[in-house]
Amino acid sequence: MEEDKEKKSVKRSDWDIRPYLAIGALIFLVFCCCIAVFTVIFKYAALKKVCAAFIGVLQPILIGAVLGYLFNPLMRRIDVGLCSLILPKVTNKEKVKHAIRVISSILTLVIFLTLFGLIIYMIVPALIESIVNLVNTMSMNVEHFIDWYNRLSIPGKGSGEWESYLLMAAEYIEDWFDHTLVPQLQDFGRWQDYLTSITVSAINVVVVLKNVIIGLIVSIYVLMEKERFEGQAKKITFAILPVKQANTLIQIVHKIDQIFGGFIIGKIIDSIIIGILCFIGCSILRMPYTLLVSVIIGVTNIIPFFGPFIGAIPCLIIVTITDPLHGLYLLIFVLVLQQVDGNIIGPKILGDSTGLSSFWVIFAIMVGGGLFGFTGMLFGVPAFAVIYYLGQRLIAYLLKRKGLPSASLDYTVVTHVDPETKKLCTGDWERNEPFRFATKKRKKPQEKAKEK
Repeated sequence: MEEDKEKKSVKRSDWDIRPYLAIGALIFLVFCCCIAVFTVIFKYAALKKVCAAFIGVLQPILIGAVLGYLFNPLMRRIDVGLCSLILPKVTNKEKVKHAIRVISSILTLVIFLTLFGLIIYMIVPALIESIVNLVNTMSMNVEHFIDWYNRLSIPGKGSGEWESYLLMAAEYIEDWFDHTLVPQLQDFGRWQDYLTSITVSAINVVVVLKNVIIGLIVSIYVLMEKERFEGQAKKITFAILPVKQANTLIQIVHKIDQIFGGFIIGKIIDSIIIGILCFIGCSILRMPYTLLVSVIIGVTNIIPFFGPFIGAIPCLIIVTITDPLHGLYLLIFVLVLQQVDGNIIGPKILGDSTGLSSFWVIFAIMVGGGLFGFTGMLFGVPAFAVIYYLGQRLIAYLLKRKGLPSASLDYTVVTHVDPETKKLCTGDWERNEPFRFATKKRKKPQEKAKEK
């Protein structure tokens, strides 16, 4: 009896509670996830307001982080240049290196603000003048276009149809100005609404300007402390995840940075070059509204593939109504410029930053634009490139576990895979013998008992 009591006491002392704690923790996590899902579904509006308020509070930080990310290539070039000039001549390199980083960050911000101010000073007044001139001469240009079309058209072959459409459009614009806009401006009650909306808009503009100014200041600190932030992020990653998974995550983040950074910064530079080339070409061809056309073409060129054509449509309408022959010149010029950008300038600047073929670029633009509008068309290509990259890694990992190659070209003419040798076979299905899958023969319970 005493021996049995001792055995029971030993068993009780050896009882391990950790598996039950793990099960309880798992049940608790599942329960919390279910509550979170139901909260998101039934309290979506409240959560959206909370997220919007939280993002509004962090908006200056987010603006500073984005600006710091965009300024980083320029700052890096300035920092490397100053370090190569100054560091070999000093002894206390650490302090001097920190001072150089501060100077490089401030110089980067000064260069950006100077260029931005020059662009506004040079382009905005001329752009406003072009728009005002376009609006003031619209009716006269429409009449000139109708006269030009009537001179070219054959009598009785639909010349009156086009003329009626254009006259209807001109009458609609005049009617909107005379019977909609002017009476609203003359109504005193409307003025109160306008003053209220103008006040609200002014307050919003002041808030945005405040956030942008704070964001510019934050961007300097981001540029100065970027290595420390990167080291802290990696330290936390290695502390939370196993080493293998942490290495994979860091590699994926670096790839995402390479895709987004290379695409966005490269696309901005490419659009600036295309806008300048468009301005030079339109000036040589003596196009009307040269600056307006160049700005539209340059801005819309940020959208891959479809950007130049999207920008060319309103430009062609404006120029054709003013001077139909120049409209034809502009169409030919935009087609040539798009080919130069797609085959020479774009590949030189962007390289293979996304790793996507032309089909997947078009697919990403169409899906992104359909779901998220202009923002989706702009960021759809790098976002889909990241998804494509992650999918490639997953497929390669699964194929590696099965002992199969991961190159797509290896599967072009493959008809089947030998399950025993894992060899890719390229024979014809109709000529070969029926494929036999190797299956493991299940052992009967009696055979398993004999083996035991």
